[in-house]
Amino acid sequence: MTHADHAPAKPVVSVCVPMYNNGATIERCLRSILDQDGVEFEILVVDDQSSDDGARIAASLLREGDRLIRNESRLGLNGNHNKCLELARGEYIQFLHGDDWLLPEALRTLARCFDDPDVGLTFAPRRVQTDDLPWSERRKAPGKLHVYFAKLREHNRGSSLVLQLVALWGASANLIGEPSCVMFRRRLALHAGGLRDDVYQTVDLDFWLRLMLRGGVCFVPQELSVRHHTATTESANITKAHRHWLDQLRILTWVIVDPASTGLVRAAAAPWWLLAWLGLLIKVTLFGPQRYSRLKTLLATPVSEFARARHFRNRLTLEAK
Repeated sequence: MTHADHAPAKPVVSVCVPMYNNGATIERCLRSILDQDGVEFEILVVDDQSSDDGARIAASLLREGDRLIRNESRLGLNGNHNKCLELARGEYIQFLHGDDWLLPEALRTLARCFDDPDVGLTFAPRRVQTDDLPWSERRKAPGKLHVYFAKLREHNRGSSLVLQLVALWGASANLIGEPSCVMFRRRLALHAGGLRDDVYQTVDLDFWLRLMLRGGVCFVPQELSVRHHTATTESANITKAHRHWLDQLRILTWVIVDPASTGLVRAAAAPWWLLAWLGLLIKVTLFGPQRYSRLKTLLATPVSEFARARHFRNRLTLEAK
């Protein structure tokens, strides 16, 4: 099966590329998609107001029927991923960041997992390319994440993996990986609310937890994608700006409030929430930054964060009707 000439009218998989200033790497990314076979797929590139020539390069490579969408205004990382979800036509979604690429047979191998109707998400190890970065940067992108799961099988109950991530790691470790090594059902992602706009550094972990609470998880024990880790990624920018300081607290709050959570997951999340809150209180008091405003925010979080989570829950309930 070849996809050299045109995209299918009814794709099984939508390969979504949320692009921002990826002119230097987008050709490698798109060619890795075009080389895939064994499953009908479309390519959807959503350019978030890039200032380089990435859109021109992408347009020259896409097949008839593939799409290049240019946002009228910047949506940001999370918003651009949600735009991809909204516009995708396939039953399954494979995100691929513009500086990453797929290895041969990735789409066919991951899509095959959905022959089991209970599977909502499937993932595989990824290879990490770090160029010539110092160890302090390379350690931020460890190659093997899945090995920290206990008894990871080919087919797993999503809630059991969530319990491990919450009970053992306090919802602070992403053992699944980045979006480029994960495929999931589009319908499930929309039902779970897509990517939140108030979680930053670990927004993918937050998203995976919500999907896993709503479906089974398939693990494929072979590398199917390559992550290109650099010191100038959006994640690095978020860290420098300290925008992610409430991420763990917000994820734990949602896990407690999420109607799909099990009793064990909620029970594991509650003490971690208290520990995370106390840790932030001590850290902000001693080191800042923005000591006064953040202490004021923290003192209000037992009320404000649960109100925020309930508002998100109510929105999901209304959209599901």
